[in-house]
Amino acid sequence: MDTETVVFKVGNSLAVRLVGDCKLPRGMRIRERREGACIVLEPVTEGWSPAFLAAAGAWKGVIPRPGRKEPMRDPFA
Repeated sequence: MDTETVVFKVGNSLAVRLVGDCKLPRGMRIRERREGACIVLEPVTEGWSPAFLAAAGAWKGVIPRPGRKEPMRDPFA
């Protein structure tokens, strides 16, 4: 369901009244970002997402670390 709303000014900030199913709990922390011409608001979550946790440790191969076989350099030289 698409709805329309209006941007208004509160102090030195801009605000948007969320209506219908878009309502969020008062005081909820959100993150804002742009995707092309769209502005996306999403809740800030505590901890890691289930998708990230499921992927953690899934890589079984060796991860090469650059610079391990190079001699140490003198940072003051």
